[in-house]
Amino acid sequence: MRSYDFWRVDVFANRPLEGNPLAVFPRAHGLSEAEMLAITREMNLSETTFVFPPSEPTADYRNRIFTTGGEIPFAGHPSLGTAYVAAMDGLVALHEGTVSVHQEVGIGVLPLELDVRDGRIERVVMTQGMPRVRRPVRNAARVAQALGIRARDLSPGLHPQVASTGAPSLQVPVRSLEVVQNLSPDPRILGRILARIDPDAGAYVFTFEAEGEADLHARGFFPQHGITEDPATGSAAGACGAYLAANRRLPAKEWFVIEQGIEIHHPSRIEVSVGVERGRPHAVLVAGKVVPIMRGTLTLP
Repeated sequence: MRSYDFWRVDVFANRPLEGNPLAVFPRAHGLSEAEMLAITREMNLSETTFVFPPSEPTADYRNRIFTTGGEIPFAGHPSLGTAYVAAMDGLVALHEGTVSVHQEVGIGVLPLELDVRDGRIERVVMTQGMPRVRRPVRNAARVAQALGIRARDLSPGLHPQVASTGAPSLQVPVRSLEVVQNLSPDPRILGRILARIDPDAGAYVFTFEAEGEADLHARGFFPQHGITEDPATGSAAGACGAYLAANRRLPAKEWFVIEQGIEIHHPSRIEVSVGVERGRPHAVLVAGKVVPIMRGTLTLP
């Protein structure tokens, strides 16, 4: 029999049982791709990660990220949560102050920083991939309809656009908090429309109003990956920052905050910072807290 230890953590959470749950297998050597997919489906979370020795000499480890639909090249909360577990499980040396971590994922080697105080990891910051923002999507009325809203509910002066910092998402700004709260997307129709726009994109719907102390309120829908609604989407939050920078609508502060997951009872807090050069986004950072929930062992023949 083979045994594999795993962690369950909540990412972008202020306290246990909030944020986005993640399962991490910090020593996954020996697992096949089929087994990793089966384990991910058994965990039944939006993502599960598996840590392997790196193939790139500049990386500390290789992070393989799976959804129930298969492996993906990059994601936000699996990156933060895996870096936390790697440090807590001894794969990365932990010391007071700032600990630098380099993870190998499908889009390359990306850096993270762990803020450590009194032996505890207080915050994890990741640098995401190169930001890209595409042209506005035509026929936004069909996108609105698939989300269960009207075209006039979309934000005036802004248009839906696909943005990416490693994973594409259709950024959909709407006019009010009430509109976001009352979204009722049809996953089948939304998935079909998104597939025409980008075969890997989800829909990240947001407004410049918030329930709490945040700058934006967002919801994320990823029917193409089997995720009806995601509690916190670090990749889409970073892409949102790139989108806002490209459209000159960034909040006037170094870090702005997105609240997400409230409607599905997993409130999350995502911090985003965007570096801008000549009016264009060139560097995106995403940060948040990670809270450990449980540890266990999986046994396989």
